Amino acid sequence: MSLAEIEAELAHLGPDELRRLALKSWTTFLERELKAEGVNECDESDPHLLASLDEAITKADAMPKHGYSGSDVRAQLDKWTTG
Repeated sequence: MSLAEIEAELAHLGPDELRRLALKSWTTFLERELKAEGVNECDESDPHLLASLDEAITKADAMPKHGYSGSDVRAQLDKWTTG
């Protein structure tokens, strides 16, 4: 399948299927990246990372009554990541 075909199919997946796909994609990405030294380093001030997080939070906030909102999680990030 081409990337365009895969992207076209995303519209047909439900929320649970999308979550499983996202987790599988992330897991596969990490497995591949861990094989190369220094590739999987994360800069918490990376504008692309922050923009993606903001986008994910907006989408999570749009889902009514499904656990914690994206804003709730974002508010806790500093507590979780600060030693």
